[in-house]
Amino acid sequence: MKDFVVWLDSKSAHIFALKTSGIEKSVVNKDNKDLHKRHKNDQHQDSHIKPFFKDVVTEIKDAERLLIMGPGLAKNHLQEYIKDHQPHTLAKKIVGLENLDSFEHETEKQMFAAVRKFFASYDLLERPI
Repeated sequence: MKDFVVWLDSKSAHIFALKTSGIEKSVVNKDNKDLHKRHKNDQHQDSHIKPFFKDVVTEIKDAERLLIMGPGLAKNHLQEYIKDHQPHTLAKKIVGLENLDSFEHETEKQMFAAVRKFFASYDLLERPI
């Protein structure tokens, strides 16, 4: 089973593939050169988000279950992007969105404690009664 956890904010996505052989980590960074500019045109701003989300989706395309975590709205935006671009595949694999503070303030150990707690609860709900 390939469970994926994505922790993201507006600047980067930390991707963890939880495999039986161990945890594989990768990071997708948004191109920072235009972050300081304010865009009046939403389409122009959206054009910077789409390549970022596309790169994230490429990394998680093999997910059987996907948990998206982060401190702000980026996790919701990623979920919407996936629903819009992969409604019949990856969108069906999203099992939850969890609020988790800044990656710099949480240790990986704390993050994985939250991940274990989430998947334990999720597995309990998925079992037939």
